[in-house]
Amino acid sequence: MLIGLGVGALVLIVLAYGVFIAIRDAKMKNRLIEEGDHTIGWLVQANSNLYEEGILDYPALVLISPDKETANDEEFMTGLAERVGELKGTRPDDCDDKDDAIVAKLMWDETYLKGRRDKLPKRFANGRKVYLAHIFVYREHLPKKRIEGARIPCALFWDDPKSLIVTRPAPTKKRRRKSESEED
Repeated sequence: MLIGLGVGALVLIVLAYGVFIAIRDAKMKNRLIEEGDHTIGWLVQANSNLYEEGILDYPALVLISPDKETANDEEFMTGLAERVGELKGTRPDDCDDKDDAIVAKLMWDETYLKGRRDKLPKRFANGRKVYLAHIFVYREHLPKKRIEGARIPCALFWDDPKSLIVTRPAPTKKRRRKSESEED
């Protein structure tokens, strides 16, 4: 009987801790979205489950830049993301180029690390300031609850290198109302 009470109390403690963590994470996510810096993440790789319908949220790797011009340069960022992705599974020692070896090392360990962002070597990123970032993808922020492209809206605090990096709802396009003269 006493053992049963102990196990029951332990289960309640674990559940309470889980609820506490969920509430804390939700508050941090909402604060990031409301007060954080908004940028675009360019997909390098994501948990394969994010490409299918589902309800669970998962991590991904994206390229981000604090420079708005770079962050919005689709051709440059998608090309760079492809180049980074090509180094996945490459042993750093097998790279002929020092910068490729640095990026290969970043891609070698696929473990999600909250808030991790590593600056890409300057020469590798054509002199631009670009980071390989670990983000957490919330399905509720994806238009069809799954990844369908390379562009992912993100939120973070640039001045806090340990802060969580999360997806944010995609901006919606405002529809222009037809004026009375256009309706005729």
